[in-house]
Formats: sequence, structure tokens, C-alpha cells
Amino acid sequence: MSPVQSAVTAVLTEKFEVNPESIRPEATLESLDLDSLALAELALVLQEQLGVRVEEDATAKRSTVSELVAALNAERARRGVS
Repeated sequence: MSPVQSAVTAVLTEKFEVNPESIRPEATLESLDLDSLALAELALVLQEQLGVRVEEDATAKRSTVSELVAALNAERARRGVS
């Protein structure tokens, strides 16, 4: 598991109490019962932990876990964050 994927999984399970078994690559953030306020908070927490800006569309309700991880990985690569 990549560092970004680990961070996403940890935040979802610890902060939002999502069942770890529900966090599959194809699961949408909406299917994990995250409302718009939770999505905004998720973006802020991930931004703080990973040191990159989290674009609004990366945490849209229809975004999948794998799309979120890919967007975060791309932003980290673009900014040269390891």
C-alpha cells in the first residue's frame, strides 16, 4: 500500500469511522457515507497530512477511493513531495 493510500485509509477509518473493509478502490466517497461537510474535512485533513493541496473535485461524492489516491499522488509528484 502506498503512503497516500495508507493515509487515506487511516483518515477514513480513524476520523470518519468507516469500516476498513468498505474502503475498496472502486468505492465512492458517497458510498462510504461521507456528506459534503465530511468531504470538506477529509480534504483539509489529507492536505495537512500529505502536504499538498487537495482539489475540490478529488473529494467529490462520486469520486472513488482510487481516483482520490491517484489525484493525491499526482499532486505530490507535481510538487515534488515524497
